[in-house]
Amino acid sequence: MACYLLTGVAGFIGSVVANHLLMEGHKVVGWDNLNDAYDPRLKYWRLERLQEKAGFEFCRVDISHREDVAKAWGDSSYDAV
Repeated sequence: MACYLLTGVAGFIGSVVANHLLMEGHKVVGWDNLNDAYDPRLKYWRLERLQEKAGFEFCRVDISHREDVAKAWGDSSYDAV
């Protein structure tokens, strides 16, 4: 199966997409900065549910910081972002 990098994974749309991909047997690497644009408890709740699933990996990354993105990306390869 494919490996996907998904940004905003703790948001509503990101978490639904991640769950769908995981249910299809894909691997998902989820990035999110877990900001407080709205109640962070909801983001943490979604993230906890995803972390219970096989094939999910989370990394707290703010994609507006180039150095953080480069460090989190490392030498990983993804089938799609």
